Amino acid sequence: MSFTARQNKPKFYSSRKSTARRDDPQQMLDLVMAMDRMLMEVSMQLYNVDRGERSQLRRQNRRLHAAVRAHLPRLLKPLE
Repeated sequence: MSFTARQNKPKFYSSRKSTARRDDPQQMLDLVMAMDRMLMEVSMQLYNVDRGERSQLRRQNRRLHAAVRAHLPRLLKPLE
């Protein structure tokens, strides 16, 4: 393989800028919540949850995420 052929190969890895930084808790929280939503959607499809129950579960999950966003900074503060 020539040098120019290697340069034209697509890159299958993401850049470092697209990954969450360890020192950014908000970005890490967003990633964890996105994974939670994805897991919930897959689980609902796997267990054939009815449409009405799906909307109720999504609503509960949104409320849970809102509560976590509201209270997590307070819970992560060190005790004095």
